[in-house]
Amino acid sequence: NKQNNYHQPNQGFRLVTAEAWISTISTMEANPHALDSAQDPNEVFEIFEQPPANFDPYSSTPISTASFTTRDVCHKQGLWHCSVHIWIVDTASSSILLQKRSMKKDTFPGRWDISSAGHVEKGKSILETAQCELAEELGITANAGELQYAFTIPAEQTPLGGCNAFEHVYFLHGNSETKMSLGMEEVSGVSWVSASKLLAALQNGDDNYAPRTKQYCKAMGSFLKKMLSGSD
Repeated sequence: NKQNNYHQPNQGFRLVTAEAWISTISTMEANPHALDSAQDPNEVFEIFEQPPANFDPYSSTPISTASFTTRDVCHKQGLWHCSVHIWIVDTASSSILLQKRSMKKDTFPGRWDISSAGHVEKGKSILETAQCELAEELGITANAGELQYAFTIPAEQTPLGGCNAFEHVYFLHGNSETKMSLGMEEVSGVSWVSASKLLAALQNGDDNYAPRTKQYCKAMGSFLKKMLSGSD
């Protein structure tokens, strides 16, 4: 069950850095926004038409079928739905925060992945979902204006053990002093990694990371280049 108080600021989180997350996770303050399970098979998603071959990451919009179904049915049948991704970037060190997916997750368990991400449930906007996921997974409160929308990628990943989703991608400024409190049902750890190392791993299909499409990697690389140069 999702909690509705994600917008309330959290207090007293312990610092998690790239070097220290393993030793500090066990002593972190509890995340009051964290979910009590890794996923809910009965949460409801809006279903969208399969994307056309010429879907443009910057201008195209997913087309709704005006129908809804549960996560379980959606994933088993490979139906198209929406998700949101938030990459937290430290521009000073050109690094990106990664989360390690819990072994309880039903897609890509145990792999390094996006800073924070989740599916868009019925009745929630994409931006609201982004804010909820940051709070639930990392204990981070972000204002809507802080989230920079970048692109939307249709990713067919059901054959890879994932799902078929229109991935709405945002970026958020952060650094190694960003305070976090993990939702341990969903996230088993966090770490900062250089942007160049991450992009190379994703482009090469490194199995330690949740996969991203070639189109996604290209769009992400372009946005990061602008962001890291200060022209975002």
